[in-house]
Amino acid sequence: MGTIAVQHELFSCGVQLDEAHIGFMRETASETTLPVLRECMEADGYLLLRGLLDPDKVLAARRRVLEQLVEQLDPAKPMMDGVPRPGTKLYFQPELAQKNNPELQELLYDEQGELMQFFGRFLGGAVRHFDFTWLRCITPGPGTPSHCDIVYMGRGTRQLYTAWVPLGRADFETGGLMVLEGSHRNERLQRTYGSRDVDSYCENRATDKALTSNGYNGFLSEDSNKVRKLGNRWLVAEYEPGDAVVFCMDLVHGGLDNRSKRLRLSSDSRYQLASEPVDERWVGENPAGHGSAGKRGRIC
Repeated sequence: MGTIAVQHELFSCGVQLDEAHIGFMRETASETTLPVLRECMEADGYLLLRGLLDPDKVLAARRRVLEQLVEQLDPAKPMMDGVPRPGTKLYFQPELAQKNNPELQELLYDEQGELMQFFGRFLGGAVRHFDFTWLRCITPGPGTPSHCDIVYMGRGTRQLYTAWVPLGRADFETGGLMVLEGSHRNERLQRTYGSRDVDSYCENRATDKALTSNGYNGFLSEDSNKVRKLGNRWLVAEYEPGDAVVFCMDLVHGGLDNRSKRLRLSSDSRYQLASEPVDERWVGENPAGHGSAGKRGRIC
């Protein structure tokens, strides 16, 4: 991992990252031996797997998403460029992953596909994936604020992993995933923030009852330079079709801002051993997610 060249000004949620505390993510070959893969995950909290996926399958999934968004794209530009019409605002589009998108479903969940085969090897057993897919189609503007995934999906096993897959090239202009170096080893963060559940509320507090519909969002902060103190450097990369980043539930991460004129398309999918407990909010034909059915009251 090295230092980012000064000419790359990187922003997240409108805040410029401190250039003195930015590095490159470590790359790991997907064919690396299993002990080394696990050692890298233990050490870094993530694996940047170059070329894990078939680029043609990735681009087929991209095409399907853009076909679904075609009315919101600039007709004067090639569809696969993903240039939105002026004034278009898009961000979280999970419905495009669930309905009429066999290409994306195959890419992420086919039992003979590269991702499911990787997790079968990495986890050492039969794999279960969440049925809900987090699909993002981000127009030029802010990326996702810093957070850990555990606060959104912590009711099952903690040995759950996210696969972030860019659906197309994601350079420093378009932005992409950034991870906070060493943050998965921050035990104090795990005991405090990491023990929360965004859908849990105090039944005996009137103020908490009001949060059951639009309360705590799970973000640490929109100021990435403040969040950086929870780890070391912000680690970034540029991504090509076929790349994937796999990371654990306790790794602080977020998204760089999209400073291009194009959409940034990416998916988040989750994988675990089938034998371990699963978070009921994200499985089934119609996952409850963060809707009212997923809320859990407790006495505080």
